[in-house]
Amino acid sequence: MKLALLKGNRFNTWHLQGFGLLPDGVEVTAFRTESENQHYFVERDDAGPKFQVERIYFDTQKGSPLRRFVNAFSQRYANRAPRILPFCDRLEGFDLIQSWELFTDWTAQALEARARWGTPLAVMVWDSIPLIMERNPERRAMKNRAAGKADCFIVYTDRSRRMLRLEGVPEEKIRRINPGVDTSRFCPGPANRPALGLDDGEFVVLFVGWFLPRKGIDFLLLALRELLNDPDLRDRRLRLLVAGWGPGRERVEGLIDRLALKNACTFAGALPYSRMPDVYRAADVFVLPSTATPEWEEEVGMSLIEAMASGTPVVSTLSGAIPEIADYAAALCQPNDFVSLYEALKNMMLHPDSRKELGKAGRKRASRTFDLREHAAQLARIYDELVQG
Repeated sequence: MKLALLKGNRFNTWHLQGFGLLPDGVEVTAFRTESENQHYFVERDDAGPKFQVERIYFDTQKGSPLRRFVNAFSQRYANRAPRILPFCDRLEGFDLIQSWELFTDWTAQALEARARWGTPLAVMVWDSIPLIMERNPERRAMKNRAAGKADCFIVYTDRSRRMLRLEGVPEEKIRRINPGVDTSRFCPGPANRPALGLDDGEFVVLFVGWFLPRKGIDFLLLALRELLNDPDLRDRRLRLLVAGWGPGRERVEGLIDRLALKNACTFAGALPYSRMPDVYRAADVFVLPSTATPEWEEEVGMSLIEAMASGTPVVSTLSGAIPEIADYAAALCQPNDFVSLYEALKNMMLHPDSRKELGKAGRKRASRTFDLREHAAQLARIYDELVQG
């Protein structure tokens, strides 16, 4: 089976690892672009699965110099989204195409290939907010076409399933599978804190992810200041470990200065994915303080699953799919609420037995529900069904 994998800006280690465990008979060709997001993963020096790669380009990267300049200028100053240059002709000869999200240029090209050659199309959907990306009539038409013409929609959460049903996708076309992480790598074990510049006597709170406001790090910093001000915790040495990267660091550092938190924060930077199990093990608690916007909410939270698999107690928010993913295995508080987050973290600090039980619960849930090999097996079964008709 020849699979054309169209992952867009999700061409990174944790999004691709399950495809590396597909059966030997599945030959994967990944179509990828170079984008700002990708540069951060290059910095991390991640070693993902070894797929054949076909390069595709945005209209700001290829074409006549004048057209590239106009497109780049419009992107920077007129809020124009870059568009993918057509690559449908290169999808001929595949047995199956998998794209991502209904509204993307990748899915548009995949639908064109399906119309030309009858190639089955599966669309992986993470989005869970109904009717987004519809103010642009072209995007709305794109979504309607995908909803009616794609053969299968793969989702990780019931929220995404509900969203698709509201947008007109027939229930029988939706396949719900679980996301997966390598639970043999992300597992409890000894921590090497000195390698991260941490002391054994510190209570380490871990944040992993982008510095975008929607990831909630601003609220975490406010909660950290409250913890440091709390007289009940004056004898505790508290440290925030940030394994984050991407745009927004200047805003975060400015808030750290404003709150006088510099001596309580350690930035680990863009670490290779192979080092992340050690990062989770070094933490006393992991925090995913995601918020929501009209256009986005936490869709899965892969770092949440990695932390649970590592046996690290999790504090997160009642936002998006987080309650569905975490279930009983995390302490959940209100989003956009530094007081609620502070109270949850204080409870973790003062009750080590509860913290230990929560870590065990996370490991149990990750092992039973989010194992990477079972994730790959579920994908393979869907692919077989589509190819065999």
